[in-house]
Amino acid sequence: MKSPRIQLFNAVFNKSISLGYDTYDYLPGKDEDTHYPFVHIAGSVSSDVMNNKEVITGTISQTIHIWGLGNDRSQFAEMIFHLEMELRRLSELENYFVRLTALDSNEIYDNTTTDNLLHGVIQAEYKIT
Repeated sequence: MKSPRIQLFNAVFNKSISLGYDTYDYLPGKDEDTHYPFVHIAGSVSSDVMNNKEVITGTISQTIHIWGLGNDRSQFAEMIFHLEMELRRLSELENYFVRLTALDSNEIYDNTTTDNLLHGVIQAEYKIT
């Protein structure tokens, strides 16, 4: 059986792909031929996960990064909105049920490259049941 963390990661990754977004499990480098916008499914964090007679409970969270061009705020905002809606609908993993307990997101301008970029970060926390 896979860990709850990898099951959540896979579920979120697949939801992003099903929305038609270019989705990566790593942050593409500048040498790669990556086009904006794209989604980066980053790390996950779990806490208070206990194994009691093979029953795992606790909380688990997933971080999602969205990168887009600064001159296309509408598409960028729609991507965040649709990802958030899919995260709200997520209730079942391969071997676990989950319930969304917190969903936070923010958007910032990023001028660390020659492109004017928008960077969104979504943090979704789930209770494992």
